[in-house]
This record gives sequence, structure tokens and C-alpha cells, in this order.
Amino acid sequence: MRRHAHQSQHNAKPKSHVRSIAHGAGLAGIIGGILLLQACDASGVANALEDYRWRVGNVLDQRVAPEVRAVPVYPRRRARRVASTDLRLSPGEALSLRDCLGRLLGERNSILGQVMTPSSRFAYETRVAAALSGCEADSDEESALLERVRRSKSTDLAVAGYDVIFNTEEIERFLSPEASPMEMQGVHGGLLGIAALDELVGLVRRGLDGDGVGEAALSASLQRLRESREAGGLLRTAALFVAELEAVAAIIHARLNARPVCLQPRPTPTAEIAETVFHKFYARGVQPDLASLRRELAKLVAVLGQAANVQAAELPRPLTAYLEAVQRLDASLVDASRTHAEAWQRLLGQCGRMPDRSDSDNGA
Repeated sequence: MRRHAHQSQHNAKPKSHVRSIAHGAGLAGIIGGILLLQACDASGVANALEDYRWRVGNVLDQRVAPEVRAVPVYPRRRARRVASTDLRLSPGEALSLRDCLGRLLGERNSILGQVMTPSSRFAYETRVAAALSGCEADSDEESALLERVRRSKSTDLAVAGYDVIFNTEEIERFLSPEASPMEMQGVHGGLLGIAALDELVGLVRRGLDGDGVGEAALSASLQRLRESREAGGLLRTAALFVAELEAVAAIIHARLNARPVCLQPRPTPTAEIAETVFHKFYARGVQPDLASLRRELAKLVAVLGQAANVQAAELPRPLTAYLEAVQRLDASLVDASRTHAEAWQRLLGQCGRMPDRSDSDNGA
């Protein structure tokens, strides 16, 4: 077998996860709030969201405890494993492929070849695929052997591409659910890890399409992922936003269902204070954060979707379930934004005042 010649701030307020506060709390409630404040973690984004919820509840004399959803947990590596082929060649078959594959034939079976990193393995498989594309058979027997090897190595290339995206320490770190909620300054600036994952997916797609991919390029993308645990923190922040926006909407509806804020379409003192809270603490504070969060989460969902579709083989069920959970969290954030907007529209509309349309369009 031979190689072909051509190749291709208001009042004191409780902080963190406060379950409930009785209406009209007195000194005992204030003391309890102070103790809770001292006992809870200081998280900028969590405190800002809770502060907003507390102010709305304070104005409307209602309290609703947020129900924070569990953050999707990236499955363990053993649950993400995909089997590769086990190509076995006789000494004669290996000899007939020697002119075509050269040193590549023995590289995988060497001591170093047995402990290849995912990036090394994928780079290797792209070189094998490129070499095989230039091979020609001199007999029917060699043609059948070449076809068998190509099918096997095509599967190995797909598995290696899957592994370099989903089965590295870098992606595990990037998607770690143990990350703290991501602070909004980082969200506003855009997540570098998402860009790195997108670049990695592009490299894998190139390799699967027949281009050789160097290990250095793969390692550079993986290094950027290694330096970031952003996605796990982003998901945790999104879960916080969903819980707090839903709680604020529930506070508003609970008050309006119990008794109106305005009996006729003109603002009362309570309505005017509520509108001030809306503009000062939501429109100028929470809303810009929400817009950035929705943008970055949508980008993460899109990149993970591209990663899942980069090769045709069916993904392991635990990984598919994880990707679906991330998509559901994204959808929940969109739904919570809409529910929150509708609650404010109901309240302010009752009083002859409505938030700007841009508030709703941006996730009010």
C-alpha cells in the first residue's frame, strides 16, 4: 500500500437567604434581621438582588421567600465516557500500511501513546486521518483493509474530538458548580471562557472535517478554559436572578390580590414610592445586570449546543441531561424576566403609570 502524491439603601434589612419576616415586625424582627445579616455570606450580586426584593416587600408590606433552584451539575467523567474502537492489525497488515502511515502506525501503541492527553490524542487522530486520505491500495485485499482502517479511525477521530471538548480537566473546571456566583463586573465584560470554548469547538470541527489540528492550538484554548471557572459561577448567578425576580413578582401579585395599591388610575403615596424603587433599584441597578446575564447565558447555551452537535454520535445520557438542564435554566431566566415585567405592569398600570417599554424588552 502506498501514499498518494496529493493530500488534504432604606431601613436596616436582613441579608442572604431569609425565609420570611412577619408583617409589621417590631424590635424582635429588627434584632433578628441584624443577626441574620451578621451570620450570612457577603456576596455582591446576591445582596443587591435581595436588597431590591426587600425594598419592594417593604413598600408593599409583603414578604415572599425566594426559592433558589439547584444549579446544573456537570456529570462525573465516568458517566461521560464514550467507547472508542479497538483496531487490531496482524503483522502483515501493519506492514502493508507502513508506507502509507509511516511512524504514525506505531506511535499510538508506544508507551507515550498509551498516556496521551485528550488534546494530544485528537491532534494525533487528525494526522492519521490526513495520512489515510492519501493512501491507495494495490489489490482488493489491501482495499478492504484500507476501508476497515478508515472506518475505525473515523470513529476514533470523533471520540477524540468529543473527549477534547467534554472530558478534560479544563472543561470540568470551567463548568464546576462549586464556583461562587459570578460578580456582575465580570459578566458585563463578557466571559473569556465562553470564547475559549467556542474556539476549541471550532478547532475540533476543523479536525473532523479533515484538516490537521496542531496540539499547540488545542492546548492554548484549553489553557484559557483552565484559567476560568466562569460558567459555573454564571449558572449560579442565573439561578439567583430567577429566584429573586420570581419572588418580587410574587410579592407584587400577593399585595394586589389582597388589596389594590390604587383604587383609581392615579398614583397613591405607596404607588409613588414603589415606582421610585422600580426606577432607582431595578431600572438603574438590576436591569442592566440582568441584560448582561441573559446575553452571556444565551452565548453559553449556544456554544454548548454547538459542542454537542460537533460530531454525529449520540451523547451519553448524563451529559445530554446536563445540557438540557442548562437550557432550562436559560429559559427560566427569560420566563422570570417576563413574569417580573408583567407584575410591575399590573401594579403601575393600576395606578395610571407604566414602566417604559424598554424595561420590558430588556427583562424588566
